[in-house]
Amino acid sequence: MFVEEFPYATGRGVISVAELGDDGIFGVPRVVLEEAHHLSYPQVFAHAGEIFMIPESSAAREVVLYRAAQFPDRWVRDTVLIADRNFNDATLLGSDGRFWLLGTEWFGHGSASDTMVVYSAPSLRGPWTAHALNPIAVDHSATRPGGAFIRQGDALVLPVQNGSRAYGGGLGLMRLERLDDFDVRFTPPRPIEPGTAWARAGIHTLNRAGKVEVVDSAG
Repeated sequence: MFVEEFPYATGRGVISVAELGDDGIFGVPRVVLEEAHHLSYPQVFAHAGEIFMIPESSAAREVVLYRAAQFPDRWVRDTVLIADRNFNDATLLGSDGRFWLLGTEWFGHGSASDTMVVYSAPSLRGPWTAHALNPIAVDHSATRPGGAFIRQGDALVLPVQNGSRAYGGGLGLMRLERLDDFDVRFTPPRPIEPGTAWARAGIHTLNRAGKVEVVDSAG
């Protein structure tokens, strides 16, 4: 499990990994990627026989593809996918031979969580171009991704953060209805409510891999 750790001594996030033991308990995280700027929201995936990671690096105004030189501990910068953009929580989707990145972009007003944008490319390393309809939506409750896409049968579902009350205050699930060069369309978010399995007031991200599901709180 790859996570953001935040050492308060340095004031910037790093990417760490914790390994799942046979007893079902994750070990102590260890740092595997650190830069001079803040890193968070690591999306790790396999493609063409290799393993890659796209962490958030909006503090450096870039979206960078990292490649595992030795999984899971050694990562190298592979390609700058998007430059000179304050792009937050970039979430990758491969569909019908094309690649898509969805996230929020901060334009110097509002917040980093209220304006959804979409980029696409014919291959993972690009070239990446902005969607003609950007910004796709302006909504503090349903635009910033909160985890990788979840496949449910033939449907694709995107977790999205609800920041209308507070950062990390809530999460919803939106089904993708259309994604192409002409339109981007989701259903309204279905909120995830606190329950016995998650008694905290807020929920920040949701991710699934096989039989493992992880959630976290920003507060």
